[in-house]
Amino acid sequence: MADIGAQTPFFYIFRERELIYDLFEAATERVEGVGFIGAEEALNRGSSGPMLRASGIQWDLRKVDRYECYDEFDWEVQWQKEGDSLAPLEGIPGGPYENLEIRRFDRIKNPEWNDFQYRFISKKPSPTFELSKQELYVRVEAPKGELGIFMIGDQSVFPWRWKIRPPGFINLQILPQLVKRMKLADIMTILGSIDIIMGEVDR
Repeated sequence: MADIGAQTPFFYIFRERELIYDLFEAATERVEGVGFIGAEEALNRGSSGPMLRASGIQWDLRKVDRYECYDEFDWEVQWQKEGDSLAPLEGIPGGPYENLEIRRFDRIKNPEWNDFQYRFISKKPSPTFELSKQELYVRVEAPKGELGIFMIGDQSVFPWRWKIRPPGFINLQILPQLVKRMKLADIMTILGSIDIIMGEVDR
């Protein structure tokens, strides 16, 4: 059978694998070694999420603030230490895998995990609801980084001040530092590694 082509599909595997290797090398060469950012610079610029973890800092609000039930599961913060444009892209895929592990652990621990009855929440505030006179800042770990909401109440239904901290807009502030002494063709590569959403930036 080997003489009439039984092994041909097996050798096709090597051909396709070599093409994948070439494609992978071509893609990583464009982002590897450009747009370096150090840990201190990332902290000074207020970076968060994959951008901060790509600079070598193990920081995840789900671990730091321990909100909801994240502290009940055994999971690791996905981080890189290279600090170039490739580092955030390597760290991002690890996040969903960790999230799947968290959901799997929760499902085993509580079989009725997905049986929650969602209720309709009206957009109009209740006339009896009143915001106390205080300042409040709440933050969560969003896919792009720290999503924060700052609010000042004044004993009324609506807040006196409402400020949203979008992670993409804050991470974009570091772009001038990343493109220093870089080629013009590298700007889009570096911008892609920041992974911004323009609707979040241009508000």
